[in-house]
Amino acid sequence: MSSEAKLSAATNGAKPPCSRKKKKPSPASERTSLSSLPYELLLNCIARISILYYPTLSLVSKSFRSILSSPELYRTRSRLNRTESCLYLTLHYPLDPDTYLLTLCRKPDRTVTNESSGYQFIPIPSPSFHPAPPSSIVAVGSSIYITGGYLPSSSRVSVLDCRFNTWHQAPSMRVKRSNSTASLVDGKIYVAGGCEDESSSNWVEVFDPKTQTWENVRTPEMDTRKRNNVELKSFGFGGKFYLMGDSYVVYNPEEATWKPIVDMSFAGFISYGVIDEVLFFLKHGVFRWYDYKASLWKKLNGVEGVLPDFYLCRYCKMVDLGGNMVVLWDVYVDFDGYRGTVIWCAEIALERCDDGDEIWGKVEWFDVVLRVNGSWTRSLFDADVHSASV
Repeated sequence: MSSEAKLSAATNGAKPPCSRKKKKPSPASERTSLSSLPYELLLNCIARISILYYPTLSLVSKSFRSILSSPELYRTRSRLNRTESCLYLTLHYPLDPDTYLLTLCRKPDRTVTNESSGYQFIPIPSPSFHPAPPSSIVAVGSSIYITGGYLPSSSRVSVLDCRFNTWHQAPSMRVKRSNSTASLVDGKIYVAGGCEDESSSNWVEVFDPKTQTWENVRTPEMDTRKRNNVELKSFGFGGKFYLMGDSYVVYNPEEATWKPIVDMSFAGFISYGVIDEVLFFLKHGVFRWYDYKASLWKKLNGVEGVLPDFYLCRYCKMVDLGGNMVVLWDVYVDFDGYRGTVIWCAEIALERCDDGDEIWGKVEWFDVVLRVNGSWTRSLFDADVHSASV
């Protein structure tokens, strides 16, 4: 057939003599199962997803759960510089011998709206055991250290590896403790108070996670009769360990000396924390930060009137989340058929002016992130929030 004839046949709707009808691909051949992707490719894809979505991804399949719990995933996240800070909440209920740990994640069944931030706290998946209520908790890198006990006292140290949600034991403290305080200073955990023997030379001791060893710290000059009779609070700041109780003292590890705190006042603190190397506290619903150059407290600008009222909360906690301030507080609710405790969470981005004289905050989001039903939650034993790098 000539080329003219072929063109005529095509334009007249006739089929060319050599044309063949192509088969449509079946739906099965069009679909590509995620599990059929090469393991390394799938690993790199998941490593780029925020860890806030990992609880939802674990529901996809067994292979996903296997990848999410694999050491290779977290080595890949580190290599890709995808490590991020995550929130962990510890809860202790009245007459309950266990400690419950939860992590903040994105809700799998709800999108972000004006009424919902899309965040919630969920129990960490399948921990091997629930440690007894601790006297103090400190986050170090990707681990959370739970030291001592409440009733009874204990020298035990339990460690949660937040990458795999697994528990192990660290070397025990030198003495048993109850109702102690602990803080992180330059990568080391300082624990103070709560000893059965108030005059113990180990009233303060320090743990080095790198060497897995404990050492005692010279005890500050305080009335031994009052050491364990007051509530102790502490924080690490500027490479020093600040201890507040009947006395207000600060320990300098480089000089191995204790000195009185004379350049700041801590009276009436509701909540305090070191956020991006700046000391903040909350009092009467107002956030303030300490300006060392001027030796005075200054108001955090930009957040007043944005957040709900803090006056009804029973506890309020503050933590550094990748340079942002996260605040958790609780409110007991007995209204319209609901009776229980609701826990609120707010994330505040911080920006310091060039001259350093002012700090401004911007509320990124705030929402109810946990509800605990029951009238007995009026006596919620304790709750605390921590930030771990995962």
